[in-house]
Amino acid sequence: MSADIRNTILNVIRTVAEERGLNLPEIKDDTEIVDELGFSSLTVAALIANLEEELGVDPFQDEDTMITDIRTFGDLCKVYGTRLERAA
Repeated sequence: MSADIRNTILNVIRTVAEERGLNLPEIKDDTEIVDELGFSSLTVAALIANLEEELGVDPFQDEDTMITDIRTFGDLCKVYGTRLERAA
């Protein structure tokens, strides 16, 4: 996966967190989106919508990837990276 995809995802996470008044810790691959970042289900939905708009893909449109399987920042990067590779 390219550094551009990681950076885009990180920037979208920061934007969504800022819009909701959340203070983020340092984000690593194993940082949990809900437990460590404090994202609620509504915030996760906003994150996914913003990522779809920013990256132009919805990795959850196929039944082989479920949103409930995404727990960490690394999971998020992997699913978007894989989807973008398939789309290329």
